[in-house]
Amino acid sequence: MSTPHAELPPVEFRRLGAVTVATLLDKRVLGARATSLFEDHLMPEADALAGDGLVIDFSRVTYFGSDSFGRLVLLAGRVDRSGGWLTLCHVDGKIREVFRVTRLDTRFDIADDLVTAIGSNRPTEPG
Repeated sequence: MSTPHAELPPVEFRRLGAVTVATLLDKRVLGARATSLFEDHLMPEADALAGDGLVIDFSRVTYFGSDSFGRLVLLAGRVDRSGGWLTLCHVDGKIREVFRVTRLDTRFDIADDLVTAIGSNRPTEPG
């Protein structure tokens, strides 16, 4: 008799200096899993930023549901209120086109890759 496996979380977090990288693990971000992704994982992370950065890595995502775009806007507000910054990276061409058509690309910093995303909002050293 096999034991049931716990469902894997929809996101994996790793800390790189003052930046938290959140890699979305599902190919399709929609429905109940999207609700869990935002409410149980990303929102609490945003609340704890205190001036640090959050990079959301879309490298595995091929579909991002319309309800998820709304949640992403709410997440950006939470990040702003925490004094942190948010950058998206590795956004698929079709998803990026939705950002462009809806003009959300003016609201979000979208980088081509993780290295650019991490460096995009680092504070400059006085000098």
